[in-house]
Amino acid sequence: MVRGHGLFMVLPVAAVSVVFGGHPWGGTLLLLVALSRVWALRVALVWWLTVGLCLSFGGYLVWQHNRLTTARYSVTQSTDVQTILRVAPDAYTVTGTGYRFLATTRQGEKLLVRGRLKTADELHRLQRLTVPTQWRVVGQQQGLLPAPNFAQFEGARYWERRGVVNTLQITAVTAISPASKTVWSWWPDLWHSWRSRLLRACERLPGALGVYAAGLLAGGRTATTGAELSGMQRLGLIHLFAISGLHVALVMGALTWLAVHLHLPREWWEWGLILSLPGYAILAGGGSGVLRASWMRGTQLIAQRFGWSIGALEAWSLALLVGMWCNPGLLFELGSQLSYGLSLALILLRSEPRHWRQVGLTLMSLPSLLVGVFQWHGLTLLANALVVPLFPVFLLPVTLIGTLVAPWWPAGAATCAYLLGAVDAGIARLATLPGNLVFGQPPWWVAWGWLLLTWWLFTRPVGHRRRWLGILLASYLVVFGCIHRPFSGEVSVFDVGQGDSILIREPGNHHVSLIDVGGHLGVRSPAWAPPVAPRYAANQTVITYLKSRGITRIDDLYLTHHDADHIGDLPAILASLRVTRLWVPAGMERESQWSRRLANQPTVRIRPLQVGQAAPLRVWHPFQPGVADNGGSLALEGTFGGLRFLFMGDLDQRGERRMMAANPQLRTDVLKVGHHGSRTATSPAFVQQVRPRLALISAGRHNRYGHPNQETLTTLQHQHIPLLMTQTRGMIRYTYRGNHGVWETKLHLEEERHT
Repeated sequence: MVRGHGLFMVLPVAAVSVVFGGHPWGGTLLLLVALSRVWALRVALVWWLTVGLCLSFGGYLVWQHNRLTTARYSVTQSTDVQTILRVAPDAYTVTGTGYRFLATTRQGEKLLVRGRLKTADELHRLQRLTVPTQWRVVGQQQGLLPAPNFAQFEGARYWERRGVVNTLQITAVTAISPASKTVWSWWPDLWHSWRSRLLRACERLPGALGVYAAGLLAGGRTATTGAELSGMQRLGLIHLFAISGLHVALVMGALTWLAVHLHLPREWWEWGLILSLPGYAILAGGGSGVLRASWMRGTQLIAQRFGWSIGALEAWSLALLVGMWCNPGLLFELGSQLSYGLSLALILLRSEPRHWRQVGLTLMSLPSLLVGVFQWHGLTLLANALVVPLFPVFLLPVTLIGTLVAPWWPAGAATCAYLLGAVDAGIARLATLPGNLVFGQPPWWVAWGWLLLTWWLFTRPVGHRRRWLGILLASYLVVFGCIHRPFSGEVSVFDVGQGDSILIREPGNHHVSLIDVGGHLGVRSPAWAPPVAPRYAANQTVITYLKSRGITRIDDLYLTHHDADHIGDLPAILASLRVTRLWVPAGMERESQWSRRLANQPTVRIRPLQVGQAAPLRVWHPFQPGVADNGGSLALEGTFGGLRFLFMGDLDQRGERRMMAANPQLRTDVLKVGHHGSRTATSPAFVQQVRPRLALISAGRHNRYGHPNQETLTTLQHQHIPLLMTQTRGMIRYTYRGNHGVWETKLHLEEERHT
């Protein structure tokens, strides 16, 4: 890379990545701007090197895309396979009785593998694996399903960028044996083995010490990481563990200090550091921040050994170039954006006054945070100022000391765990203070504009910056207002698997309603299985989407009945959102089994509903208090965007007959089919009377109940009613202005058995 021009050369390559990563028009514009800047340098060598890099990288991306497209299995149908997998010893993640890992077949294909443990012996065998192994398995292979809801994390795209497009569900393991070693595999295998032992050791450490050791030393997580670091996550400090790569510089600095004071020959320890950096990157988990820091440090060490002078900006540019070759979607991942973006900002702003440098770091990270997690905590600046200085002088040293002395001095390890836990408790208390702002998800092109305006701001003289800073902040306020007070409204059926959850949002977000919250039937784990913290799918589906729309308040939450697939995720909803009114079918308010979910929400008032009572949505069932099972389910009606919607919950055909008898003139435009399309609901007579123009069904893929039933599908087909199902369409959204609206779905999968 030509000295002084590294950044200009790598930016066009980054633009090529954007073109192929999902933003062809924006990426093309960025590419033209970047190439024009390289052309303006008037350095022929730089120009032709840049063009060559762009062409070769673009060709590589086309080849990679074609290869993965050919290898991808169907996402709707599974294929029975027998295969042999090579698995690294640190690849396993166990959750309850389930496990998963990333493996490689003999043909070189990477697979995301899932399986289920049947006995304690199987669990112990998995936990004892410390060397690469070869698995002979039988299972069902399937393509990775894209995110079924808008604003949901795109796991399939994340793995595709790493060369993984298929998943394998193991049905039987016929043999597990040590994997053979090759010339190319023994070195990484060695570091993966060390990392597996380190992770096992971290699991045995007490309290916060185990969490910090796993995160800082091995780039991993323990069962209590989420709870222990919740304060850091809310305050945006989690980058200290895996994103920033800060500990790489600290470890390398400590090893350098030790080598110098041991009077080792400089050539020895410099080459030792260079050769060990790739292995250390594996040991530390291989996250984007770790890899960036390792590549930057390795580049500088190699240049130093050969007598070259390479600056931090050139090292950063080379690290970005290598990173994009290894992970073509690097620029689209939040962790990578923060790691590379903040490290670049530190390089470019190193001569700025301290307060302007802090402003610059905040403004450079804010667009990525808002696009990725939709919120920002006002105390993040204070938290960074307090915690970052503690990292090299307290957090990392205490973690290292506690980990090293734990086998011989348990009391010392417990003391270290107590000290780290005290820091966590203080951060958690700070995170509970007011200041968290749910901004919503801005469009990607707006985020790009903010970054460019921030760059422009810091190219101005200090005396002229306040005006540009005011313009930048004003643009944030305008976008905030547009997200929180949109001109459109919507009715959306979430894809929550085998369950129900429906959002009704009026224009301007003036009134927000939610019908059911989704959930899953709990399965009791055997005593030998590792404990599993409660996990609610709503955190990744319903809540994520609401926050992306700037919604933190639900005016009316309707629970149609007490089944877990409709109300199981209620604790997550109540913990994340303010609920003004909670409506249930009359009689359900007296049932204690489900109301335990409200134990930590004493201010939530439960309001029973039956026909004849006033509520924002019209109530068509039940007619009197009763048991809140399927037969006692709420049936609700509302008109939005010129269409009348009828939401049937899990109401059965007996309830439908009562509704028809009470109102023979009942009609609707859109029918949310009852009980996930079961044969117990949606009778031909009911459909004929309400005469819907469109039917919607929410049901899980390959669910054990066989929903929707073919009898229900035949009823709708015979009456020529179009049908949209979450099974094949994912989230279904009707967005409207006035009396006109547009239907859209997140997925467009093949219809399998349905037409």
